[in-house]
Order: sequence, then structure tokens, then C-alpha cells
Amino acid sequence: MKKVCVFVCVLSCGLLAACSSGCRKADPDLFAVQVIETIPQVPAPDWVAKTQEFWQEKTRYYYRGTAEGFTNLEAAKRAASANARISLAEQVKTIVREEFSRALEASAYEAATGGYLKDVFFSAVENLTLSGVAIRQSYVQRLLERNELSERVYYRAYVLASIEQKDFTRLVQAAFNDTKQQVAANKSAKDLAAVTEKRFWQQQQSIANAYE
Repeated sequence: MKKVCVFVCVLSCGLLAACSSGCRKADPDLFAVQVIETIPQVPAPDWVAKTQEFWQEKTRYYYRGTAEGFTNLEAAKRAASANARISLAEQVKTIVREEFSRALEASAYEAATGGYLKDVFFSAVENLTLSGVAIRQSYVQRLLERNELSERVYYRAYVLASIEQKDFTRLVQAAFNDTKQQVAANKSAKDLAAVTEKRFWQQQQSIANAYE
């Protein structure tokens, strides 16, 4: 009986030792990502490492679009470009709405009139299509991702989009023109729209002067 017990204990210990060395489960959380190629083959431009995706330099607005996970290079670049164009347009519209609100707040107006004018202007901005968005640069990393279970190769694409001041101005002017047409029958709103538009462009001139 003692021999049987000893044999069972030895066998159990052997199985445990075998499992600890040869039957150990892989940990899928342990992984590494390595850049194996860049396109073009140069160090990453400064805009790639920026902490913010959207920024302004002088009177030009920029947005960095990204896309990853694609095994096709051109598909990754197209996805990043689409993201940059759409996101830049939304960011510019947000700026226009915010600066319009500041210009409106600087005027004396009745709450009902101001609220009506803001709603009309915001709707006009939302319905506009931003033209003039240009893709200025692209930078792509080809990545090798490894873990204990598998490995894969895919692309991470960065695209820099921008819009010039003249296109920004065209968007804002179109929004004001649409707004003035919609409120033409309301004298209070019409007058307030004229005052707000004047203040808006004064603000824009101040911003431009600050960058000179």
C-alpha cells in the first residue's frame, strides 16, 4: 500500500512539473509592436507626434487623421484621409459656432431674439459643405505585432489635412448670408445679425493680427 501511495505521489509531481514547463498556457496579453518600415523612409515628421489632433498656425487650420489595422497600404491611407477631411470640417464648424456665440454675447439683445438668431446660424453652419480641405502630407508605418499566440503585419497611416483662411472665410460668409436671408422678415433678428457679423469679423482680424 505504501508503495502504491509513493508511486501516485511521484506520478503527480511529475505531471505537475511537466505541465509547468511544457503545458503552460500562452498569455495573449503579452505582446510587442515593432515598426519594420516607414513610408517614406525618413524619421516621423513633427506633426505625427503632436499630442493634439487639431491645431491652428497663423490663419491655417490643421488636422491629423489616423487609421490602422489595414493590411493594404492604400486602404490605410484612404481611411486616414477620409478621417482627416471629415474631422477637420467638424472642428472648423465648431470654431465658427463658438466665435459666433462670443460675438453675439458682446451685443445687447433680447433673449428670444438672440436664441432665434443663434439657432438659425448654427443650422446654416451645419448644412454647409466645407470646401478647400487639402491633404498636405502622409506618413505610414508598417507594423509587426507579435504575441505568444500569433503575429500579424499591418499599416498605421497618418495624414495631415489643412484649410486656408480664404476657404474658412468663404464658409463663414455663406453661413451669414444664409442666416440673413432666413431672418430678413424679423427686423430685430436682422439688425442683431448685422451687428454680430461685424463683431465676428473684427474678432477674426484680431486673431490674424496676433499671428503677424
